[in-house]
Formats: sequence, structure tokens, C-alpha cells
Amino acid sequence: MNALIIIISIGVTILSIRLFKMACGSMSPLKLNTVSYVFYFQIVTSGLVASVLLAIGALDYHPDMEIVSDSVKLETWIWTMYSLISMPLAMIAFNKFLGVNINESFHKYLNAPVSLSGSTIGNQLVQVCFSLLAISVLIYVFINTKRIPLYTLIVEGDPEQANIDRIVSRREFGGIIYIKNLFGIIVIPVIASSSYILLRKNRNWFNFLIFSINFMVAILMVSHDVQKAPIAFFILGFAILEVFLSKGISLRTMLWFVCLPIGLLLIGYSLTTDHSFGSQIFNFSSAFYGRTFLVGYFTFPLSMELFPEIITQQTYGVGIPSFIINSLNLDAVESARLIKAYVHPDSIANGTGNLYSGFYMGEAWANYGYLGLVIAPAIVGLVIQAVHLYVIKKPKTPLLMAFYALITVKWLVGAGFTNFLYLKLLLWPLFLFFVLNFIVQKLIQFKK
Repeated sequence: MNALIIIISIGVTILSIRLFKMACGSMSPLKLNTVSYVFYFQIVTSGLVASVLLAIGALDYHPDMEIVSDSVKLETWIWTMYSLISMPLAMIAFNKFLGVNINESFHKYLNAPVSLSGSTIGNQLVQVCFSLLAISVLIYVFINTKRIPLYTLIVEGDPEQANIDRIVSRREFGGIIYIKNLFGIIVIPVIASSSYILLRKNRNWFNFLIFSINFMVAILMVSHDVQKAPIAFFILGFAILEVFLSKGISLRTMLWFVCLPIGLLLIGYSLTTDHSFGSQIFNFSSAFYGRTFLVGYFTFPLSMELFPEIITQQTYGVGIPSFIINSLNLDAVESARLIKAYVHPDSIANGTGNLYSGFYMGEAWANYGYLGLVIAPAIVGLVIQAVHLYVIKKPKTPLLMAFYALITVKWLVGAGFTNFLYLKLLLWPLFLFFVLNFIVQKLIQFKK
């Protein structure tokens, strides 16, 4: 039986890669795009690997899987294989519906030059204004965070308190949360990315200084709450930019872009756990491997095991605007929070735990049952494909490329389904893109 599961998994994976290539134009890691990124850095790590290992019993040792029955382990594997096929098929159907020749469109965009317009002084004015905005937002976030987790970890050397501060900083932010979530988490990385593009196009002291400032501000913003993944994703975003700037990248460059984020993750885990840098690499039960390949998937089998018989609280209201939830008296507690409270109640009680987030099929099941499992891959695929098609049909401007890179690394198929269903990962970035683009178009026309 295990041999059959492995053979089927390999066959489905090969077919899936071919279908994704038909959907996005290229699945070469050297021509990384938003679709191939999702497959290699999200689906493989958050779904594929663990689903196979769990189905063949290789993960039975893990304490979180003790409550999951063998039948559920097998069923979640089957649904994961289904998602690998149905997602790219939905993307291909979308291309056909719009009449898009995706291979031609993608490579035409890849080979197009970066589109720069306006005066030199106008573009420099844009960079100065955006840099001041980024610095101001970072200062605002730090002022309104009671205890900065990164300071607690690095300066005070207290990883346990830093984990507590991480939860508190998210749930008890003292300022306007929209400034932190929109301008801090979205706009600051975009500003750093767009300044990098301008530096690559014109390597002068001004562009180097602006990029250096914005890069450091972005690093502090994405790492201040000691989450490991955001800083790795931020670095990976530059791989997307390099692909578009260089019309593809070399294997050596790609390895640098992969190894650097992995190194940062290993450093982060060595600082926040009892395992050293070396043991994180060579110990396959370390937090690095567990969080990268296992725990991100565990939410799916846990959801199928616990909902709706054991955890009976309804979660289908999650993602709906709060005023609608309040008017209809619906529950709005994420299934990931309920699973965390069930599996690790002590972490919730002592403030070190928050969500048991994972592969989007888990939340699709918890919220909507079998209907959710059937439609979720198509919905996730269509949302991702819509962004891909929109960008490659537009001029190659620095701001749009920067937003494309940001949205790419913000796709989190390992963090639930409602983010895609209600476009929560997309609406605000798009709104901010149009606002910033309007400002840019005004400022770049400025002349002495």
C-alpha cells in the first residue's frame, strides 16, 4: 500500500507540474513567477511532502498526529492529490476563457524592458517621499509596540519572553492597526523592492543610498516581531524581481536566493529554540524541518478529525466583514485558533500560542465541509492566476513589479482558505498600488 501511495504521488506531482506550466508559461525555477513560486515554496512544503509521509505512516511518531485516525490520514492525502490537479486545471480553463496565449504572453513580458517615465528629478522626489514614509511608519510601529520582540530576543537574550511579546504585539498593538498592517507590512517592502529596481537600472550613489535605507527599514519591519517566515519571504521576493530584470536568472543566483532565506530561518530557529544552527540542519526532527514541511500540513488532517464532531463550533462566518457577522450573530473564531486551543491548550493559556495555521484545504473543510474541499483548489488557483495575467499584460513598471513580488510572497496556501475566498490577500495591496501609482504619476512629472 505504501509503495502504491508513493508511486501515485510521484505521478500526480509530475502531471501537476506539466499542468502548472501550461497555466503560467514556465515552471523553471530560473524563470520564477507567482504561480511556480506557489507550487515550489508553498504547495510542496505545506502540502505535498507531509501528505505522503503521513499517509505511509512515517509521521506517526509526532504527538500532534496521535489523535488522527489512519482513515483520515489517507483521505487527506487523496484530497491533496486532487488539489494538485484541480488547481492548474482551473487556471488553464481561465486562460482559455480569456483567450490568453500564456506562453507567448509570459515570455514577451519577461523580455520586455523596464518601463520608466517622467523626469529624473521627479523619480528622485518619489524615492525620497516614499523613503520618508517608510521610516515614519517604522517609527510609528515601534513607538506603539509595548515590547518589541526582536529587542527582547537580541538585546535581552530571552527567547521565551520574545515569543510572548510576539503574540502580544500582534493582539495588543497600541496604535492604528491599519497603519501597521497596510503601510508597515505591505507598503514598506514594496518601497524597498521598487528602490532596488531603480538601483539595478541606474547604479548611482543616490539610488544606492535610497535602497540601503529602505532595505534596512524593511528588514526591521518584517523581523521586529521575530516571526521567521516573513524575512525569508521578503528575500525571496528579490528573486522574482531578478527574474524580471534579467529575463531569467542563473542556477547560481537562484541557489543564493534559496540558501540565504534558509540560512536566515535556521538562525531564527536557533535563536528561539534550544537547538543550535547545526542541529537545525542535521536533526530532521528540528523545528526548521517540522515547521517547513510538517506542521503546515497538519492542520488539514486535524481539521478533518476534529470538525464537526469534536469541535462543534461553526466557523463558516470567518472572513465575512465584522458588521455582517455581528448583525447575523455568527461566530468568527478561526478554525486554526480552535485547533490550537484543542491540541495545545497550554500554549493558549500562557500566551505563547495563537493559531494552528496550515494547508488551505484544512480551513476549507472546517468551514464548508466537502463542498469546500471540492471548490477550494479552483478558487485559490483562479485568484493567483488573475494576478499573474494582470501583471504580464501591463507595462513593466517598477511599482507594479514590486507589488507583484510582494503579492507573490504573500500567497500563503499554508495559512488557510478564507484569505483567498474573500480576497483578503489581494484587495488591500491592489488598492494601495492604485493609490501609490497615482502619487507616482503626479510626482514623476515634477521638473526644476
